[in-house]
Amino acid sequence: MRHILCCVVVFLHVCASIGFAPIRSHVTAVSTKPLFSPSNSPHSTALGAIMGANGIELAGLLYDSTSTAFDAWEWTAVLGAPAALVAGAVLVTLSETRDRMQPRKSDKNWIRCAKQWFRFLTMTSFALEVLSIFVSTVTGTVLLSHGGQIAKNMVGYAAPLELLHHHHELEYLTMQIGFLQGLFNWLGAVALDQLIPEPNETKSAQRMNRCMSASIVTLMFWIQAFYNNHLTFYSDYFGVLRRYVFLFAKAYVWRWPIRPMALLYIPATIGSMILAWQAFISPPDEDDD
Repeated sequence: MRHILCCVVVFLHVCASIGFAPIRSHVTAVSTKPLFSPSNSPHSTALGAIMGANGIELAGLLYDSTSTAFDAWEWTAVLGAPAALVAGAVLVTLSETRDRMQPRKSDKNWIRCAKQWFRFLTMTSFALEVLSIFVSTVTGTVLLSHGGQIAKNMVGYAAPLELLHHHHELEYLTMQIGFLQGLFNWLGAVALDQLIPEPNETKSAQRMNRCMSASIVTLMFWIQAFYNNHLTFYSDYFGVLRRYVFLFAKAYVWRWPIRPMALLYIPATIGSMILAWQAFISPPDEDDD
């Protein structure tokens, strides 16, 4: 029940903090001309281009209006608050269930699988929310670090999120995906927690737990539908994910000259995936009750 109340509090806080104002701020189209087509500018994503002298990224970046950039910075600051709240709730959930969610030798297969997915979803949720907070903080610093553009070179965006989408699309998507997917992962983990029966739990309690789990999943579907209906730059959430994978691979994987940190984060990513696979296929015989 504590997890259910936590879900409700977080959802209400998110709605109150964001107010979905960033979405409303750029719903009205300024022009029918597509501002964000890849052919419109070779620097549609700032991370994908080397600008300025001495190979310093973002050195020559200028915005149409510094006031619009300031408004975009305010949006990044607002997004960090609910992300931090979700991250804190995830840590509480993980700490309260750490012992109870350990796979046991006597567990049924579906219970064992649910426990493994619970721990995976909670940790990835925390990581995604922290990523969203970090990227929003760094992007906010970048937004306040560059001046205005001369009139003849202006792009033509009028809303703060149009500025973010044009100059910092990868960062914009990272913040959005980090917050939303982190929220989904946490809600999914709480739903799994409700499904796993406790020792000596009555049938009535199990039925109520299934009801609460189904309600959380229904809430996730509703949030996804609402999000898709309010997207402006993309068709749906899956389109957002596809675009993000392309931009991330272009900026951090398929790039020459290779980034020095790629020699660390690419092997680390592969190693983490191997460890995750080994964790999920761990046989029950190795566990003690």
